[in-house]
Amino acid sequence: MLNIYICEDNEKQREIIQQLVINAIDMEELDMNLEMVTDNPMTVLEYVQMKKENGVFFLDIDLKHKINGLELAKQIRKYQPRCYIIFITSHSEMSYMTFTYKVEAMDYIIKDDYHEMKNRIFQCLLQAYKLDTQKEMENMAKTFSVKVGSKVQSVMIDDILFFEMSTTPHKLILHTKTAVIEFVGKMKDLEKELASCFYRCHRSYIVNKNNIETVDEANNVIKFKGGMECPVSVRLGRGLKK
Repeated sequence: MLNIYICEDNEKQREIIQQLVINAIDMEELDMNLEMVTDNPMTVLEYVQMKKENGVFFLDIDLKHKINGLELAKQIRKYQPRCYIIFITSHSEMSYMTFTYKVEAMDYIIKDDYHEMKNRIFQCLLQAYKLDTQKEMENMAKTFSVKVGSKVQSVMIDDILFFEMSTTPHKLILHTKTAVIEFVGKMKDLEKELASCFYRCHRSYIVNKNNIETVDEANNVIKFKGGMECPVSVRLGRGLKK
């Protein structure tokens, strides 16, 4: 879920922006939450230091405070480097300053035209939602999830060394660079599920090719970075070599 923050010193403008955001979320049924509406930039900063998930920030530039919206955006980027920042302001002449502050704003919306502001807020929310969904899918593709008891545990693909059949029926063992996890599963089902970087080198083992250091053909053993080993069959070893 994406959290939305509004920082605007003018009460009337703050209420208008808030209502436009709520309307857009409801209309498109977006998985977003209006987390904060405030006139105090320091309140926003204090919060993002604790909650570092990506957010969407609608910021005025002139906040009648010791820091302006541009400086606030710069500080937010330190804690949420991939967040979405949209400036809503009456100062069209200050748009060039977004490049000076290097805040990579998604949009720069002028308050003068209500209908234009409404449409741009709507489009910004849709775009942020689309981009964040894509990022989430990309991150999911980089992990492997297993159910251990009542919990689901995710492991980075890059950290996986190999899988092996457990001596316990209907269970498999996942070996990572730092952990060993036993979970319910079947080798044939797992083999279909895994990405192309994995290879079944033995009836009881599937290895992550990216973490293989050497293959000892004389002893039919695969050695991984970090010192761990697993067997490789003669027949499947030829396929691995290819």
